[in-house]
Amino acid sequence: MIKKTFYLLALGITYVSLQGCLGPAVVSAGVGAAMVSEDPRTAGTIVDDRVIVSKLSSRIKDKYPKETNVTVTAYNHVVLLTGQVTSADIKDDLITMVLETQSVRDFKDETTVGELSGFKEAAKDASIKSQVVALLTKNADVRSIRTKTTVELGTVYLMGLVARDEGETAAQIAASVKNVVKVIKIFEYVD
Repeated sequence: MIKKTFYLLALGITYVSLQGCLGPAVVSAGVGAAMVSEDPRTAGTIVDDRVIVSKLSSRIKDKYPKETNVTVTAYNHVVLLTGQVTSADIKDDLITMVLETQSVRDFKDETTVGELSGFKEAAKDASIKSQVVALLTKNADVRSIRTKTTVELGTVYLMGLVARDEGETAAQIAASVKNVVKVIKIFEYVD
């Protein structure tokens, strides 16, 4: 009898303590499922893109910890490299790394050879990116879940699977943000 009472008490405490977690967990799962359902990529492609970014970023950081300031972005198996490298040889090696990465079907190298940018530039780029993403999210003519935004030294790179008019609208919105130097579209058009 004591074992049964103890078991029921433990079960009750567990239930009560998990009640606060269950709601946010269910909501998070629902939001994640909704985002995946809106994304034109398959779930497998979304995972592949994340793996591509993770593997390439790790390889670059491991091999060139102080010689690069590179951001890897992937959307629908298309890779974008942005940032700075200290030599042309390193730039060439990064291209080789991308070509050797499984699931990559295309890439665009926007890295530059020269001095690495610092915190000030990164903060400015982060501010630009947050403004661009906020404006894209607010605009009814752009489905922001279909776009990925990267900013490097004031240049905004837009990737995604969009209709042509949606891509043009996204580019115009990005160009309207203060301190944007230029906008580069790396879209795949669905129409």
